[in-house]
Amino acid sequence: FRSISTELNSLKDRVRHLIHDQHWQTDGEWKESVLRTIIQRSAPLNMTVGRGFIIDRDRSSTQIDILIYDNSYPVLYKDGDLVFISPSACRAVIEVKTSVTRTSFLRAVTKLGDVAELARGARVGRRQVFAGLFIYEEIQWNGILTQLSEGAGGRHQRIVDHVSAGPSQFVKFWARNPATGRTPYGQWHKYELHQMSRG
Repeated sequence: FRSISTELNSLKDRVRHLIHDQHWQTDGEWKESVLRTIIQRSAPLNMTVGRGFIIDRDRSSTQIDILIYDNSYPVLYKDGDLVFISPSACRAVIEVKTSVTRTSFLRAVTKLGDVAELARGARVGRRQVFAGLFIYEEIQWNGILTQLSEGAGGRHQRIVDHVSAGPSQFVKFWARNPATGRTPYGQWHKYELHQMSRG
C-alpha cells in the first residue's frame, strides 16, 4: 500500500511541473489517467478500467472519471478508454479530485451518489457496485462523515463506499458493525492510515 501511495505521489505532479498552471484540465485528466493505470494493473482479467458513461433505457449518468466494468458484457460504444455501458456491466465508479472544499466535497459525493444509484438499480442488493471518491490532497476540515450521509440521502443505493484523501486519510462505509459483525449498522468510519490510504 505504501509503495502504491509513493508511486501516485511521484506521478501526480508530473504534468503540472511541465505546464505549471496554464491548463488545469490537462493536469486533472493526467491524474485520472495515472489512477486508472494503477487500478488496471491489479484488476482481474475480466475487468476493464476506463472512463465514460452508464446508460439505461431512461437516462444517462454524468461522465465518470474511472469506470470499471465487466468486459464479458456487451459495451454500447467504445473509443480508446472512453466507454458507454449498461448498468449491468458496471462494477465500480470512482470520482477523482485534486483537492476539495466543503462545498465541492458535498457536490462530488452527491454526484457520485446519483451515478451509484443508476449503476446499482432501484432494488437494494440488486447489483454490487463499488462507489469511491479519490482526492489527491488531504481534507483540511471536519464534517466528512456528515456530508457523506447527506449525499446518500438515506438511500442505500447512493452510498459512497470509500474515500481516500491524501496519502493517509481514509473513510470506509461499514454495512456491518466492524467490531461485532452485526447488522443493521450502516455507518462511515474515518481512519488515519499513514502513507497507505491511496493503496
